[in-house]
Amino acid sequence: MKQKNGYTIPELLIVIGVIGVIALVAITKVSYAFSEINNPDEQKEVTKSLVEQAAIAYAKSKKEEYKKDEETYIFAKEVASAGFLFEKEEYNTMKIKISYQKDTDTFKVEVVE
Repeated sequence: MKQKNGYTIPELLIVIGVIGVIALVAITKVSYAFSEINNPDEQKEVTKSLVEQAAIAYAKSKKEEYKKDEETYIFAKEVASAGFLFEKEEYNTMKIKISYQKDTDTFKVEVVE
């Protein structure tokens, strides 16, 4: 019996076809993910939400200080320097309003830029 030393053309074509389909699906998914990331409005909303959540944690850590006033304005840079956010240049001008809600004993935080 003769020994086979390689693959036949149909076998190679099937393997190339399968790899092509996998690559097509992967490229489509990756390009969709990058288009979502590059959307500036989406990035702005995500950053705003992140800053608001960090500011709530910051306000809770300084609860007694922020309970005194009904409204307090701080910059996101202060929240970042306290360790609740990574340092970024855009936080230097991002203004946050912190309101203490006496009835629910919680803080309401809003980015007011």
